[in-house]
Amino acid sequence: MTSSTGSVDATVDTAVTNIVDIQAWLTRHGERLVSSHANLQIAEGIVLWRHSPSWLPVALWPANADGVVLLDIADQVREAGRGLISALDGSGMSLGYPVRDLSQSSEGSLIGVVALRVLRKGALDEEPDQADLVPLMQHLEDAVAGLERDILARVHVSTLSRQSRLGEHLTLLASVLEQPSFNAASMQLTTRLASALEAERVSLGWRRSSRTRMRQISHSARFNRKMNRIRATEAAMDEALDQRRAVFWPISHDDNQESPVSQEVSSTPVNRAHESLCQMTDVPCALTLPCMDDGKPRGALTIEREHPFDDEEIGALQSLMALCTRALEEKRRNDRSLPVKVVAAIGDHSARLLGTGHLGYKLTAILLVALASFAFFATGTEYASTDAELKSDVQRVIATPFQGYIDDTRVRAGDRVEEGQILASMDTRDLRLQQLQSQSELANLASEAQSLRAEGERASLNMVEAQREQTQAELELIQSRLSRANLRAPYDGVVVSGDLTQQLGSAAEQGEELFRVAPEGNYRLELAVDEARIDDISEGQRGEMVLSAMTDNPLDFQISRITPETRVSEGSNRFVVEAELKESPSELRPGMEGVGRVEMGEERLVTIWTRELVDWLRINIWQWWG
Repeated sequence: MTSSTGSVDATVDTAVTNIVDIQAWLTRHGERLVSSHANLQIAEGIVLWRHSPSWLPVALWPANADGVVLLDIADQVREAGRGLISALDGSGMSLGYPVRDLSQSSEGSLIGVVALRVLRKGALDEEPDQADLVPLMQHLEDAVAGLERDILARVHVSTLSRQSRLGEHLTLLASVLEQPSFNAASMQLTTRLASALEAERVSLGWRRSSRTRMRQISHSARFNRKMNRIRATEAAMDEALDQRRAVFWPISHDDNQESPVSQEVSSTPVNRAHESLCQMTDVPCALTLPCMDDGKPRGALTIEREHPFDDEEIGALQSLMALCTRALEEKRRNDRSLPVKVVAAIGDHSARLLGTGHLGYKLTAILLVALASFAFFATGTEYASTDAELKSDVQRVIATPFQGYIDDTRVRAGDRVEEGQILASMDTRDLRLQQLQSQSELANLASEAQSLRAEGERASLNMVEAQREQTQAELELIQSRLSRANLRAPYDGVVVSGDLTQQLGSAAEQGEELFRVAPEGNYRLELAVDEARIDDISEGQRGEMVLSAMTDNPLDFQISRITPETRVSEGSNRFVVEAELKESPSELRPGMEGVGRVEMGEERLVTIWTRELVDWLRINIWQWWG
């Protein structure tokens, strides 16, 4: 604020006088300074107060003072932040001292400036003596210190009041939140507010379509909705909700008195319904607060009492209702029955979809509709997924030809072998000793038979001939075992199983399996088909599979046989189906596993994607309802 000509508007700002009466303070201390300093005359005084971003005069003394000449010293004090004394252009001196708000910090922020014009008593044209100005400045400093203490005390009291009110509101909010239903929560809210505010009546209405319907009245379990008072209260609630702001009655129009409600709150609200309500109920004051949630009007709270509402009280109640509205709306929604919740959810989504805004929601809906249309009308090849295992078409078991010991082994599982290749050898030392023994015994029997033939002993000769034939048979058996002591490959192929490297020298029983040999390039495929899809499988169907060891080379196959054999895998029953490979790469090995899929023909995509779900629903529906 700078110096200017003309008079200064000394209208007291209500925001300042709400803290402390600045005009009364200036008048009181101006008169006290005049009486305390005999050599000085206090011509006039002014108090400037900060109203961001400008500084405005809030007090003048005496009443007929002009105050314009003091604006320069006030600006200097505001910029310097300390007390100053300055000579005026005409006559006299000017004193200025800053006023600080000590509630912000120990040093305090600058909130006001006090300026005085001082004349020398009896010689108005001469400047006052400096010796007289020093005590005056000290007295002004003491007076300002008292003003700062008054402001600090008022701010402290106001802070305690707000904290106490906030504590009460938090307690009320907690009591609302702990209630299980909307009716119980609204009864708790209205009854406790009526007691805390000393209200005649507190009513809560909730929005239904375009009108507000009364839901709860303090200290009243039941009420007749057709009563004129109830209808008048609902009209007042609609009046506040239509304006989406707090509406109260009465509004003071006396410019000479302080209004209980600030200018921001009382800017020409439409309150005819509130006037009618007060006239009908004979309660002089009424206030309605809209209950807003996410920018939408949910309901309204009407308070009726004998004394008017102030700005701070309205602001605190608005904050309280901003917290309670969401809790009340959630409880109201939870109290609805399931069909009502479903219908309401459908309505909410339809409003988002068809109303304004919610662009992302609409784009998502369009994409879902496009995807559903594509799935319903588009077709694709359906496949039945199966587990696949590669097996050789024929396998030959190489077993122990006789009871004995393993002498040597030359192959292991996975080795390729040729027809006639020795796989392993049995220990033949005992067999060769038996062979020599049988040959010696056979020679002795031949010599004995010749002697008996010469002597003509026919009976003894027949017995020796029988022993000779028995020994000859034993010798042939031993020779047969010796010829089979080397285990050979029956054909070209691969050793599927068998590893005797850790069993050399160990005993083996006759017929014990040592190796399995499968011919190379001759394979069959076994598919494990889920029982739910086995009826869709038929001989001649085609498909393809991917082995775990050859994921980059899919192999085509054709169903050749459907067997009654079943297997249990991962908790489900599967049928074994045999198939023939169209080609057999050299990298194939019996025992390889992978995943196969059988072509089932053309189907709509929605049928392909939902087949398992539809089958599961059919089974469960039949199980429960038949």
